[in-house]
Amino acid sequence: MSSAAQSSVLVPPSRAGSLALVGGTLALDLANTSSGRGTEGHQEHLRNFDTAMQWVEHARILTAEDCAAVRRVVASRPRLARAFFKRLLDIRELIWTIATALAERRAVPDKLRAALTAAHAESLRCAELTLRDGVYMWAWKPRRDFQAAILGPITLSALTLLMEKDLSRTKRCAGRECGWLFFDATKNKSRRWCEMSVCGNRAKVRVARARQRAQSG
Repeated sequence: MSSAAQSSVLVPPSRAGSLALVGGTLALDLANTSSGRGTEGHQEHLRNFDTAMQWVEHARILTAEDCAAVRRVVASRPRLARAFFKRLLDIRELIWTIATALAERRAVPDKLRAALTAAHAESLRCAELTLRDGVYMWAWKPRRDFQAAILGPITLSALTLLMEKDLSRTKRCAGRECGWLFFDATKNKSRRWCEMSVCGNRAKVRVARARQRAQSG
């Protein structure tokens, strides 16, 4: 078997359509589509236009019907698909950098805030203020501009995160080889894990095993 074939076998399948949406905000859920950054356990779940659309549907940015319509539009326009996919990853990395600064209690550089603001302003060209449940909100029509309809809600979510009264609520999971980001909505800001049932339990198991080894030693 060639080295290229071996590499393809070893790469786990993308979970773009099934990732746990535990970030607490749409922006952080997007940032978490790349997990374990900088570790041996790093996994990239957005690998092409198709996996990106799997996540878009999973995150309920667009309906399944609208996602199918988008796929039909780009079926004969591969360049458009590649351009959108690159833009989505650029926005994700921008959000991840900003959110990481918040989680590490660092100031967000002006150029990053300006880039996020510009990205959202671009999507507003295709947005309308719509009254829903007694509240006006931005709304996009995917059939008019699917890129704006996807990136608009994401960048709005990221801007809203920056405008929170308590920026310390943006945190990074304490789990080993995780690094997922989340918004801590608990009353006393006590949340430490992306998911207690995953990273939290793994930490408990490691502590218990370490205690057993110490006692046996």
